[in-house]
Amino acid sequence: MGGPLQAAISAIPWTQAQQVPGPFLNYADPFNGRPPFDVSTFPRPMTVLTNEQNMRPAYAQDWNFTIQRSFASSYLLDVRYVGTKGTHLPRFVEANPAVYGPGATAQNADQRRIYAGCPATPGPCTFASVGLLTNSTNSTYHAGQVSVSRQFASGLGFLASYTYSKTLDYVSSLNLSGSAPRLVSGENDLAQNPFDLAAEHGPSLFDARHRLAVSAMYELPRLQTSGHVARAILDGWQINGIALLSSATPFTIYDSANVALQGSHPEISGFSEARPDVVGDPNAGPHTPEQWISPSAFRRLDPLTEAGQFGNAGRNIARGPAYGSLDVGLNKTFLLAENVSLQFRAESFNVTNHPNFGLPVNDLASPNFGRILESGPPRLMQFALKLLF
Repeated sequence: MGGPLQAAISAIPWTQAQQVPGPFLNYADPFNGRPPFDVSTFPRPMTVLTNEQNMRPAYAQDWNFTIQRSFASSYLLDVRYVGTKGTHLPRFVEANPAVYGPGATAQNADQRRIYAGCPATPGPCTFASVGLLTNSTNSTYHAGQVSVSRQFASGLGFLASYTYSKTLDYVSSLNLSGSAPRLVSGENDLAQNPFDLAAEHGPSLFDARHRLAVSAMYELPRLQTSGHVARAILDGWQINGIALLSSATPFTIYDSANVALQGSHPEISGFSEARPDVVGDPNAGPHTPEQWISPSAFRRLDPLTEAGQFGNAGRNIARGPAYGSLDVGLNKTFLLAENVSLQFRAESFNVTNHPNFGLPVNDLASPNFGRILESGPPRLMQFALKLLF
């Protein structure tokens, strides 16, 4: 079916794998008459990772409408609408969720799973978490794009593009390598409520509504001088620049207290998917590295009076810092001989030394909730010489 699956031993020691030998594998009876779920074959309770039956291939539909207009001989204006719909996209589902009821605790979550298969006499249940890979979600993308470009002429060429877009989906990440040591850009692979997957519809992790990209190349004018040495040193310099501005992308707020009392799912994610209630604007924070979003916008569920409930906070409702960068390069090629030249390059990345902060801590139970603990690289400079034959 072409679907991705993580390595079978990616969650050791919690997940154990049984190798079915080949090369002459009997698919009708791969265990050669042995009970497939016997305690001697697999330890109980079993953590299972499997595919949905009759999975359909994922596909995308794209459409666009474009108007182009050239003017002043070397300029081009491009205005377009772009749309994309993804269908049968993959996601992980907890197919054996725990059902809350009287006497429910975090310790008996495996006994409360709908397909636990617990014996009447004391002993381990048959199944724990069941990670199911399904092709059950879709996505949409709509964008208005405007670009202005100039062909390189008279020492100048540039391209400026602006995009206003919106992209929605039900999950933006897919954990292919086992339980990750941290959330993927602030998102869990699993739905908060395994009985209500439709509630996960929201902005994609990469939903940057505004994006401006400008690239330019400028060749410095040649000197009006007769000095050969001066022209050889000062003529032929070229400046290149790329500027990128992007509005903030979203992330999800979690509460690792797990008031919903769902069981763990080590084969998919090592994090609780429970969320708090929203009682204010999730983006009305001071927006400083010490407190990007305010805890006052959320309310933690009470583990005693609201046990088994899910918070009303949606997926990816908070926004992180915006992004901005300017990279500049300076280069010149010196002719040393008829077929030999030397190219010099000086480049500076993030030349303004603008701090591009990472996402804040998004676990409401953490004392660092709302703080930003990492950022992108500072200004970097590099110089290079290349001998060309």
